[in-house]
Amino acid sequence: MLRSTSAYNLYREDKMYYQALRIFSANKKTYKLLVQYSYDCDEAILKEVYNYIFHLEDWFNQFTIHADKEMALEAEFVFERLKNSIPFPSDFINKINSL
Repeated sequence: MLRSTSAYNLYREDKMYYQALRIFSANKKTYKLLVQYSYDCDEAILKEVYNYIFHLEDWFNQFTIHADKEMALEAEFVFERLKNSIPFPSDFINKINSL
């Protein structure tokens, strides 16, 4: 999750496709870990885990649609949260650490 956040922070300034690819790579790993974690996590945080998973699924779908277009690595690549999609759970790491 920290890797995803770091990649996103680098992306925010220029919003280039190669920077979004870093986020995609980090998010794939985060997604797999979250799904695995959801099988054993404390019931108190399960909803937040699912919301993070849903957020990533929405993000992957948007990324895939945009990435299907042939893009130059330095092309602008802007994400916009989909209507009614779950926002990035910015306090998720703090919640896990507090358990």
